[in-house]
Amino acid sequence: MGEWLVRYGPPILAWSLFAVRRGGQDRGRRSVRWVFGGLAVSLTALTPAGHAVIKELTGAVDLPRLVGHAGVLFAAWAAQRCLAHLNGTPAGFRRQSWWIAGMFVVMCVFFALTPNLMPQSPWVMEYCFAYAAAQIPAFAGVIVLCLRYARIAGDPALRTGLWLVVAGTAAAMLYLVNKTILAASPRWDFDYPLGREFLVGKILPMVAHVLVLSGVALPAVAGWLSRYRLYRRLSPLWTDLYRADPEIALDPPGAVALGNLKLRLYRRVIEIRDGLLALHPYRDPMVAVAARRGAQRAGLAGRSLEAEVEAAVVAEALLARARGAAPREPAAVVSGGGDLASDTTYLRDVADAYRRKIGDRNG
Repeated sequence: MGEWLVRYGPPILAWSLFAVRRGGQDRGRRSVRWVFGGLAVSLTALTPAGHAVIKELTGAVDLPRLVGHAGVLFAAWAAQRCLAHLNGTPAGFRRQSWWIAGMFVVMCVFFALTPNLMPQSPWVMEYCFAYAAAQIPAFAGVIVLCLRYARIAGDPALRTGLWLVVAGTAAAMLYLVNKTILAASPRWDFDYPLGREFLVGKILPMVAHVLVLSGVALPAVAGWLSRYRLYRRLSPLWTDLYRADPEIALDPPGAVALGNLKLRLYRRVIEIRDGLLALHPYRDPMVAVAARRGAQRAGLAGRSLEAEVEAAVVAEALLARARGAAPREPAAVVSGGGDLASDTTYLRDVADAYRRKIGDRNG
């Protein structure tokens, strides 16, 4: 079981991330998805099953190794593309692209010349040198830029993800150097037993792949979880507003769909705003005054105070509408944030306060 996980765990993880990571129109997001795709192809080609399939289809015994190396080079290129997009350095990226492409052509020439990929065979050392030369500049660039952004990143998930990418890329460089020395040892007639150790030859590349994949995926996963929790926190307020006026929503309440949470969260905020607007004629200014005094006595201030007041007013307005109270002349003042992000945060606080009030009332 342990051997199976070492061989097939990383490619399964890579394909899973490739499947769930949508590129859309954003260049950086597409590049991240291509990183997953390149690593997935590489890792799959180098598994025993992938090796057998490629050999069966092509008849070339060593072609899976070239396919796997091509996938890694593509992933390195995609990572450079993503960082160039973030850093605004297209000229440097173009140079790296030509360098990687040129080294891959050299690798293909050496691959065609060598009878097999055994370390002692002719042209294998040169092939490994070209493979290392193609990757090391890209890996060094990834490490430098990730370190730079990790030091200034405010989001903990992004900062942790960047450090994981740095660690994984450094491990990949160590493995690359190890394989290059191992390929050179027969030609230069020196012994290198460390290169044949299971820990260095098998575990190190697996750790490198898992660290890089986890680091790239972590910010996206953390963002999705944050949006999901926010969506759930808004649900009690949205549900009661929907019951009061079902026309605010495109869809009735149901099970939470896990896909496209950004759009769903945006719609939920807009629908809550529509529900609050429909509730304006039932708002009582005296409820707001009493709620503000009570919140101030409780030591609340700033955004927490405003959310507590708004929750109290909304709760009473819903009761008034349910009782059939006569609507008032709606006030023009609308509380909330100045943009979508701040308004979402404000409505989250209102929903939390509203849930507490409903719980206290029902309790």
